[in-house]
Amino acid sequence: MRKSNSVFKTAFVSEAGAELANNDYFAYIEDDDFACYVLASGITDFETSVAAKEAVEHLILSFEEKPSMAKTSLLQYMRDTNERLLNDSRTQRLKASVIMLVTDYEKFRYVSAGNVRLRMYRQGRFFLQSSDMSLANDLIQHGKSDTPLDRHEERHNLYTYLGKKDFFQPFASKVYKLNDADIIALYSKGLWENVDAQELDEIFAEASDKPQESVDYLEEVLLSRQPSELKSYTIAAIFINKAFRDPEREHKRLRRIKIAIIVVVILIVVAIIAYVLHMLHQNKLQELKDELDNTHGLIAAESYQRAQDSCKKALDLAKELRKPDDIAELENDLIILDSIVEADKLYNEKNYQSAYEDYLKALRYSDGTNKNLRHYLQRRLKVLESQMNVQQFMSLGDYLMQNSDYDGAEAMYMRASSEAAALHDQDGRNKAIDALEKVYDKRAELRKDATQKLDDKKQKAMSDAMKKGDDLLAAGDIDGAQKAYLDARNLSDNIADRTQTNAALEKVTAAREKKAQEEKTSADELQKQYDEANSIEQKGDKSFDDGDYLAAQMYYMTALEKFNALMDDTKVKVLQGKFELANEKNSELQTKKSDAEKFEQDARNLYADKNFTEALAAATAAKDAYTELGLKAKADEMSALLDEISTDQAIAGTLK
Repeated sequence: MRKSNSVFKTAFVSEAGAELANNDYFAYIEDDDFACYVLASGITDFETSVAAKEAVEHLILSFEEKPSMAKTSLLQYMRDTNERLLNDSRTQRLKASVIMLVTDYEKFRYVSAGNVRLRMYRQGRFFLQSSDMSLANDLIQHGKSDTPLDRHEERHNLYTYLGKKDFFQPFASKVYKLNDADIIALYSKGLWENVDAQELDEIFAEASDKPQESVDYLEEVLLSRQPSELKSYTIAAIFINKAFRDPEREHKRLRRIKIAIIVVVILIVVAIIAYVLHMLHQNKLQELKDELDNTHGLIAAESYQRAQDSCKKALDLAKELRKPDDIAELENDLIILDSIVEADKLYNEKNYQSAYEDYLKALRYSDGTNKNLRHYLQRRLKVLESQMNVQQFMSLGDYLMQNSDYDGAEAMYMRASSEAAALHDQDGRNKAIDALEKVYDKRAELRKDATQKLDDKKQKAMSDAMKKGDDLLAAGDIDGAQKAYLDARNLSDNIADRTQTNAALEKVTAAREKKAQEEKTSADELQKQYDEANSIEQKGDKSFDDGDYLAAQMYYMTALEKFNALMDDTKVKVLQGKFELANEKNSELQTKKSDAEKFEQDARNLYADKNFTEALAAATAAKDAYTELGLKAKADEMSALLDEISTDQAIAGTLK
């Protein structure tokens, strides 16, 4: 239908020139709806080559099988033909320059590879020309050479042509509309090397509507030059005396306009909806950012209850927006905040051990980036350790009080009061003061009972002391006798009694030599008491060296009581220092144990997630921590876990 309503006239001439055979080839087909014109020029060092013929035939056949003006289709025709030439190369490489023009009688597109040229005229004037794919053309285009292209020594140095193995990149033009009286010329190097473009323009500017006349005249001009090495030449002229005009074009145009309007309206509606959704999404993102900033600000301000509520809102928004990174971060923050809020509640309820565990859990989940949070947790843990020290001192004081060791109980209660005062724990300090008052009341009660009994028995006691002194002196117990007489003198209330006791004491003077001899025996007994106290202290040192700091505290407390009884203030101060150091070490041991448990839990979680490398590192850290703590069973358990992780890592590597 299109062909019958248009007038296309084609003429060509193709000769071998001075070569043994014609290495150019031109062919075309004109169907009802499409026409295809192909010109190829063989590239060969031999006298003859079938590359141009095979290229043209394959392109024509490819077009006939699936006529199309689409750019992708034309490029595919070229790639298929290139593969065909590569596969058919046997005795020699088949290479050719080619240009292919396809039209629907209303418009046209061309595709080219090499230096076969297309030149178009409209209303007798030059309108369009193809570009050679040669080094010479690139040098001229980039201003690196002034030599005319048709005379340049690199004009046949092509970077794209049919038969190229690698990086085959043909050029496909855009679609051009055809007008009545348009002329399109296709010609090979045999012509353009000897006839310049200006002469072509002059010939086609004066052309009639008969292409054969122009083609013949061009050949005459070429041959009149009598070139010494005239290569194969081909010139094909396509005269579009009348281009096709679509009778339904106006209807189609109106239909396209209507469709375009509908599409535009739809696009506007879609754009509005998309904009609204985008703004809602942006609002949600801003809300999420605000909640994140609010959460971090509240954490920095140590307002953890409000930070917990803000974090929950942010987590809900992150889940709604499907932000996996924010979700993971907020879930971790929420674990920390939940632990802190619960720990604060337990702390206010005086449940210090549980509060300590929750603060420690929050510290394990903190990644170290928020230094203020870690400082807060470390500060709270230190306060709790002091609070637990207060409880321990109170418990030791109660134990000593129950065993009637009022001096030891007083010392423990005093330590508890000092620790509580340092913590500004008024309640704990009040409890310690109340306990001290009980100690003092007990002492006062004992003194009162002793005074009442002394009033009744004082005289009898003095008499008994005198008699006891006489008996002991008679028995040779000089010290006992002296002490008994001194007790009697202390109990005496009048001069007569004192005279009597002084006379009795004079009896002791005679036995002083004997007493001096026996003092050596008393010194040995004192040394025995020192040795016993030192032995208990050494047991405390051994327990300290073995890491059993609680047992060390008990030994140090017992030794302290004995040195206190021996009135050795120096040793008492030393043991007080050891007791405090054992208490600090016990607190550090609990912290290290918590760290080891964290490493172990991290290793197991990473192992479950198949993160073998980090799991090995965490398990190794846990093993080292348990080994340092002397927990051999746990260290062996970590060694077994390391073997399991290493085995699974090796299996995973083998599977990969």
